Amino acid sequence: MMNSSTNNRLWYAGGVGLMLAAWQLLSMIYSTVIVPSPIETWRALAGIIASGELTENLKITFSRQFTGLLLGLALGVVTGVIAGIYKKIELITQPAILFLLSVPAIIFVTMAMVWFGMGTKMAVFLVALLVFPVMHTNTAAGIHSIAPELKQMAAVYRIPPLKKLTKIYLPGMRGHLITGFSLGMAASLRLTIMSEMLGAADGMGQRIFISRVYLETEKLFAWVVVLLIILVLLEFLTIRPLKKWTRTG
Repeated sequence: MMNSSTNNRLWYAGGVGLMLAAWQLLSMIYSTVIVPSPIETWRALAGIIASGELTENLKITFSRQFTGLLLGLALGVVTGVIAGIYKKIELITQPAILFLLSVPAIIFVTMAMVWFGMGTKMAVFLVALLVFPVMHTNTAAGIHSIAPELKQMAAVYRIPPLKKLTKIYLPGMRGHLITGFSLGMAASLRLTIMSEMLGAADGMGQRIFISRVYLETEKLFAWVVVLLIILVLLEFLTIRPLKKWTRTG
């Protein structure tokens, strides 16, 4: 008798198969320019792999993504800890955080293109700017989630700030930090692709844009497949293990 985990995998595989069947059916109904078949997309994917185009542009995109992600995470953690500890600082920073979370990303892309031109600086700035409020909010929420008794005990025994951070705050806010990191990781790739599509001369997003302009639909689909594979790998190799560690730790 199959266990629940195996059964779930079979249903998941069935869903993937259904999507592929629907894709193949649409490719038979519409022109290749509109919907290329899975086989045509595979051939295009094999072509960009063989030419080195995939490796070259992935390196550029990942470099921009991780640089912006690290900057946004670092700034968000630092300001989130300060805001979580000091209520007045939290109130002062809250309007800016709400502004960054509310304004559509495309607005910041346009502003960044004016300030930094097209290229790496613009992409890194955009990713850092929009990852920062997510991490800030989750970090501050993590500070607030710590039991007041622990904070009072730390004050009574005059525990040094560094020890208080490592022994009380970080363990207590671990779940919120992982949540912020997970959201930032997933969003950073999408933001990098979008910034490259609108304002870069290289990178994965720019290749997607070029494929669309020249109606190389099979190549466009191939790049989208690559993006989906990366997002799935991030989910199963990074985000889910971290969440599981948070629940069991």
